[in-house]
Amino acid sequence: MKNKYVAIIIAVAAIAVIVIYNFSISSADREKSIVLHEDFIYEDPPGSFDREVFADRRDEMMDKTGEGVAVISVAAGDDFFYLTGFEEQRGTAVIINSGDERKFKMFVPPRQPHQTLWYGEVHGVEGAVEKFGADTAYPLESLREELSELLEGQERIFIHSNDSGTMYTVRQVLGETAADGEIVEFEPYIHEMRVTKDKWEITQLRHSVEVTARAHRRAMKTVQPGQKEYDVQAEIEYVFKKNGLEPGFPSIVGSGPNATVLHYRDNDREMKEGDLLLMDVGAESKGGYVADVSRTIPVNGKFSPEQKELYELVLKATDEAIELMTPGNRMLDCHHRATEILTDGLYELGLITDTTKWWQKRFYVHYRKNHYIGLNVHDVGSYGDFDPDDRDSYLLNRDVRGRKIVPGMVMTIEPGIYLDEGRLDHLYEIFGDEVDKEELDAFAEEVRPVYEKYAGTGIRIEDDILITLDGNENLSKNAPRTVTEIERLMSR
Repeated sequence: MKNKYVAIIIAVAAIAVIVIYNFSISSADREKSIVLHEDFIYEDPPGSFDREVFADRRDEMMDKTGEGVAVISVAAGDDFFYLTGFEEQRGTAVIINSGDERKFKMFVPPRQPHQTLWYGEVHGVEGAVEKFGADTAYPLESLREELSELLEGQERIFIHSNDSGTMYTVRQVLGETAADGEIVEFEPYIHEMRVTKDKWEITQLRHSVEVTARAHRRAMKTVQPGQKEYDVQAEIEYVFKKNGLEPGFPSIVGSGPNATVLHYRDNDREMKEGDLLLMDVGAESKGGYVADVSRTIPVNGKFSPEQKELYELVLKATDEAIELMTPGNRMLDCHHRATEILTDGLYELGLITDTTKWWQKRFYVHYRKNHYIGLNVHDVGSYGDFDPDDRDSYLLNRDVRGRKIVPGMVMTIEPGIYLDEGRLDHLYEIFGDEVDKEELDAFAEEVRPVYEKYAGTGIRIEDDILITLDGNENLSKNAPRTVTEIERLMSR
């Protein structure tokens, strides 16, 4: 009888072990399934082409330029795509605005079976009409001959300044026909149109930003000490690929001291316990619209007190800047507010000793905190009354505010703190032409103990903001951004 009870106990124990094991396996599978579900957007993504959208853009462009003929080829890059939606490697468009008559003509490579074998199918002359809406289309090699007639009697001929081949051809035709049409560069018209996004473009950006947010979430769930930076890059770009998208620019995945390098590209360092990891990445939608979202996270899942202190300063700068990204304010208002928050915080930490010294602030302020996004991660368009390349003229000058913000703009906001190891030793190289060495040495001596406590730390928080009629929308809000949100998602 005793042996019978022992056998029963053993059998029950064995069954329990099997059930527990199977439950653990199913739990792991279930958790994996949840991760995959969060990584992939199951609904149909927005398509890469809408014929009416591109037709409307050409009409708007002609409204802005007035009468004349515009000639533009694929050499004009995104501007050509913006007007045509055509993505092949060769092609030219001629857009005619002559009184009440408006015509759209395309010159494209014809379909040739032997070329298809090597390079795949092209749309050809038929596709230029059927898909892209050309009124008429011709083989590309007939462009010069047709231009002789198309340019005749035209007072203005619009050419893109980056389209040197088309410029040369047009000048040759004008010389041969003795026509006296004025050549006008017309990319400023296109670039101004690209500043505000239409509904189709906003849909494209929503999708690319949401995929990017999901990629950030996957990275936060999978990162751990001992991995290489490229392991995280692979997780991020896996999510892009899983949704049928590509990176819109080379992914920046920098840990530890690499996070202080603004355009870090190697992505090959082994991440260590206690590192921060800065990820600046963006998916590109099927229609070519690029997200740009940065997050900074602790590799081990928990911010240290020092890291949290700096991180929450950057987050405060980001949040207060976003509040000013509304219609009626100006482009640099958000930048100046973020700079003010960072400057005051660095002063309180002891990293700035005198907030009236421009060079002390400039030591930490490296770039404008916002830029347009769209068909390019740094999209085209005027920012107003300043030269974006002349940073010293506006970064710390609150009188320079830029153009008014209007609904339809989509731009980033990306405050950051970058405390590069050893940078204090280069103060004279940076500011020696304008500041006495004694003043620089005194500053370095006073802030060095604090600086060294944070040295090697880089933090950037970057969100993509759509300007609406009455405010704004943070398109990247689904990528965790507060300390609590990040640590909760990363908890293991």
